[in-house]
Amino acid sequence: MGRHESTDDTEKSSGDEVVSEASVPEAEAGSTIAEVLRSPRFWLAPLILVVVIMSLMAAVYMGAVADPQKNLHDFPIALVNEDRGGEVDNPDGTTTTQNFGAEVADGVVSAAAASGIAVERTDRVTALGELNSGKTYGVVVIGPNFTNRAVALGRSAVLQAKPAPMAIDVFINRGSGTFASAVTTTFADEMSEQVNAQVGERLVATVRQTLVAADVPFSGAAQLALANPVDVRVIEPTPLPDGSGNGLSAFYYTLLLILAGFTGAMMVSVVVDGILGQTPIEYGPFYQLRQRLAISRWGTLATKWTIMVFVALVQSGLYIAVCAAVGTSLPNAFSLWMFSVLVITAVGVSASSMMAVFGNPGLILNLIFFVILGLPSSGGTVPLEASPRIFAWIAAIEPMHLVYLGCRAILYFDADLDAGLGRSVIQCLIGLLVGIALGLGGTKLYDRKGWHRFPGGMTLPPRLARFADGGGPATITTPSPAHVAAVSADRPADPG
Repeated sequence: MGRHESTDDTEKSSGDEVVSEASVPEAEAGSTIAEVLRSPRFWLAPLILVVVIMSLMAAVYMGAVADPQKNLHDFPIALVNEDRGGEVDNPDGTTTTQNFGAEVADGVVSAAAASGIAVERTDRVTALGELNSGKTYGVVVIGPNFTNRAVALGRSAVLQAKPAPMAIDVFINRGSGTFASAVTTTFADEMSEQVNAQVGERLVATVRQTLVAADVPFSGAAQLALANPVDVRVIEPTPLPDGSGNGLSAFYYTLLLILAGFTGAMMVSVVVDGILGQTPIEYGPFYQLRQRLAISRWGTLATKWTIMVFVALVQSGLYIAVCAAVGTSLPNAFSLWMFSVLVITAVGVSASSMMAVFGNPGLILNLIFFVILGLPSSGGTVPLEASPRIFAWIAAIEPMHLVYLGCRAILYFDADLDAGLGRSVIQCLIGLLVGIALGLGGTKLYDRKGWHRFPGGMTLPPRLARFADGGGPATITTPSPAHVAAVSADRPADPG
């Protein structure tokens, strides 16, 4: 990997510095602190950074959940009308062929569109298939005898016959998300009021005209029964098993995977840089800056990538073991382990590349990309169709939403590739390749330019150097000859 530098002189000077620092009086230290606080350069930059990042977090988090009903748009619901129609009695004794199911369906579609719900007409097999793959959040089914049962209900008020009940079934799947199921249930309640008003008013008017013509009284009980003739039933055909967290386990497992890759990359970076002597190691009062190992930027990043692969393999197995221990439902444990390895590796490699290429700002960029923008656009708690549209655009490139689709498909939809798992795997692989390309290209460029990770590895122009120093003491730029010789031995001369 490389060789360590010889630092005998450095150690001697370091010892002198320690003695000097230890002898600084506390009063002088207090004076130094006062000078620091009087300089806006030391406190204004961190203040602005923290305020901006936290305000961004507040804006996206609270904006995503502030008013889901108002933000509702393109919420997918499938509508199946199997009503075959029938002969409807007229007040004059004649009959006409009508289809109450079609009329109800038209009313449902128009009313839903005004509230941000996109109702798509389809057949029962297609609708239930989409429900069981998370492509639609609910299925409304109008039965084949809907019109005939309405006619029988109207006749029962005249002939005293017992009619079959009228019903519309609304199927839900909590695997699509707890909040999505709640929105669908609310839609079913609103539809019940609308349908009963539409059908009930018509039945009451028709029966009243018939009874008036026959000089038969129209009892209040009959009017009440006919005013609310339709029973809208919410049914869950495939309930989630115990240990599914009511449809939230996929979201929390997604969060675990993203954090393992994102925070894991940061921890690996801190440990590796400390061991290589590129950053200090601190444990409480213990402070150590090890001898710098002669290794290029690319070599350092490749080391971190390798460790992250091992982290992904081990941590994925531990996640499965912990979930099994606490009683989480794991119908496809091996598929979940393989997917977890891919996600942690892809996120860890990409996060490591961001830090290697952008340095300290890479930490902020990782936080914004993987966490701040990821959580509200994941769709795991509030569906994207109930959040402002901007989050749907963010979700197209955010890894957390894609990972959530994969976890949801594995945990709730029998690892169906068509339920989002296939898309998730493909885009995770693309993200992994992008992360590799960024890290490889960036570090190789820096190494070729001679911009190594040691003081003086890159000399700033005078004006930029003064800006970086901020009028304070000059930045330490003394290069390490041993390090320069090691990392530059095989590098061609810089034509510039």
